[in-house]
Amino acid sequence: MELKTLIIMANCQERAQLRKLLENAENIVVIGETPSGKEAFRLVRAVPYDLLFVDMTLEDMSGPMFVKLISKMGFAPLIVFLSEKETDAAEAFELEAADFLLKPLAKERLVKAIERVQRLGKLIKTREGEDREKISIPPQAFDESELLDALGRTWRKDHTELICIQKLPVEKGGRHILIPYAKIIFAEAWGDYTYIYTSEEKLFTNYSLKTLEERFKGTSFFRVHRKYLVNLDQVVEIANVPGGSFYLRTTGKHKIEIPISRRRLKQLKEILGL
Repeated sequence: MELKTLIIMANCQERAQLRKLLENAENIVVIGETPSGKEAFRLVRAVPYDLLFVDMTLEDMSGPMFVKLISKMGFAPLIVFLSEKETDAAEAFELEAADFLLKPLAKERLVKAIERVQRLGKLIKTREGEDREKISIPPQAFDESELLDALGRTWRKDHTELICIQKLPVEKGGRHILIPYAKIIFAEAWGDYTYIYTSEEKLFTNYSLKTLEERFKGTSFFRVHRKYLVNLDQVVEIANVPGGSFYLRTTGKHKIEIPISRRRLKQLKEILGL
């Protein structure tokens, strides 16, 4: 039974090394490779891969983030995570990875991983015959908000009770930590990514502001400006300044002033009952 395999690793030399090590592996057929999570999405949607080798750190997102998204899309290939840090193993196995490999790769350890995925591969082939509802993913270039909208529609059909975890994953000191929504004062767009501000620190996240706006639907967050998403529970004042501009002032020792765009002002006043 052949396992169609995709290598997803940021470093080209590491991809080449892994491909070479897999050349003589029985029933492992490498038919694609990419350094990018976005490109990997396109490949997974186009080809029914059985096995993915996924680096914990990709060119444009984290490996775990990529795996979570394809899981929500309904794809269930076997996953083998790779990392230079042994401490990443816990997160890998929390995502039900088939195996976890430390870099630089040891041939003997890779052989054991291959034996393991070959045994587990039979489960994939069994599931292929089952009837599944297809998820409609927009065909144009990758867009996180459209992707998550499509996932949400299908997810709700299959789950009568949704678990809403009101915590946001952010990066801090090379680690991924979870920040409760209630502690976030506001989010600021920075290109395709976003900075999250709490009363104590500024933290980075791979999410775009548009994606966060979707994620925060049904909470007290409101998009007051093209660059800012604000937790209204953390706002203590709306102030206007000469010239007709308006600002929000946040709670905390260091009050922060956040501009409100004119087109958002009316809706904000309606929400606040002003």
